[in-house]
Parts: sequence; C-alpha cells; structure tokens
Amino acid sequence: MDTIAKLISAFLHPFVMPMGTLVLMLHFDLYLSHRIDVFIYLAMVIGINSLAPAFSLWFMYKRKLISDLDIRNRKERVKPFLIVLSYFTLAYILTLEISGIFVPELYRSLMLGLVLSIFVGWLITLKFKISMHMLASGGVLAAILIASIRLNTLDLQWISSIIILGGLLGWSRLYLKAHTYEEVYAGYAVGFCCVGMTMMLGLG
Repeated sequence: MDTIAKLISAFLHPFVMPMGTLVLMLHFDLYLSHRIDVFIYLAMVIGINSLAPAFSLWFMYKRKLISDLDIRNRKERVKPFLIVLSYFTLAYILTLEISGIFVPELYRSLMLGLVLSIFVGWLITLKFKISMHMLASGGVLAAILIASIRLNTLDLQWISSIIILGGLLGWSRLYLKAHTYEEVYAGYAVGFCCVGMTMMLGLG
C-alpha cells in the first residue's frame, strides 16, 4: 500500500496538475481543440513555469535549504511557496495581451485562479500547514467544472473521475502521514474556491 500511495502522490503532483488541466480542456473546449496554436502556447507557458519551480525546489533540497522534497516542515514552506508563486505569476502575465497571442478570458481567469490559490496557500502556511497536493486537486475540479458549465459541455463521467482521483490523492497524503485531515480538507477547499471564484466571475 505504501508504494501505491507514493505512486498516486507522484502521478498527481501539484507541478503536473496545471498541464493535466490544460490537456483535459481539449475535451471540454472546442475552441481550444481547433486552435492548436493557442494550446501549444499555453502548454509551453505552463510547462516551463512548472519545471522551473520543480528544479528550484530540487536545488534547495540539494543545498539542504529544505529537509525533503515534500517539505513536511511548515516553516520551510514559506520560501518555496514564494518561488512557486513568482513563477506562476509570470505564467499568468504571459497569457495577457502583451504576449502578442490572444488567450481567451477563460484561460486567463484559470491562470489567475491558480496564482490566487498559491498566494492564499502561502498566507495560510505562515500559521498553518496546508496540502499543496490537495490545493492543486481542488483547483483542477473547479477549473473543469466551471469551464464545462460555461461552455455547456458538462460531462459527469469526467467530473466524477476527477472527484474520485482527488479522494485517492487525499487518502495517499494521509496514508503517507504527510498531512492531517484538516490540512487535506483545507488545501482542497482553498484550491476549489480560488480557481472557481476567478473563473465564475471571469476575472483575469
């Protein structure tokens, strides 16, 4: 069971989920599926700004600035949160008109929701440890749910699958003793609310 829990946590890692969300959007958004140039641009922006913080955290681990790659020590999470926040803020900026490529409001608001969720997660981390895995998972559910409602392409099978995967991820974080129930629930709620709010209101 330990191996299964580790595989789930690795497969559904926070740095993987933004790209996974974008790929899922091909199923729900006909515009994106027909504008491969926009998809490729977004994939490049998300990919680079996911790999860069992952490398930064690995570098911090090698320099013994953090105890482990899961960053189980809450006090060690403050700087890594800021690093991740800075990279995804850049990713959001690159979706604005200044890039020269038109990115629909739906995806700008998704990226803004991601930035907002990381920022709120950072604030909470100052006093309380929160699950980044579950924050990302809640954000994925909100993104796909709100997008499918706005685009009138709701697919309950996919939504149910995302919810089940979120449950499995929560179980894995608890089984590995990486988080408590409160930290898991808090992370999921923050991710869902932040991304859901920005996309529902069309912010970005």
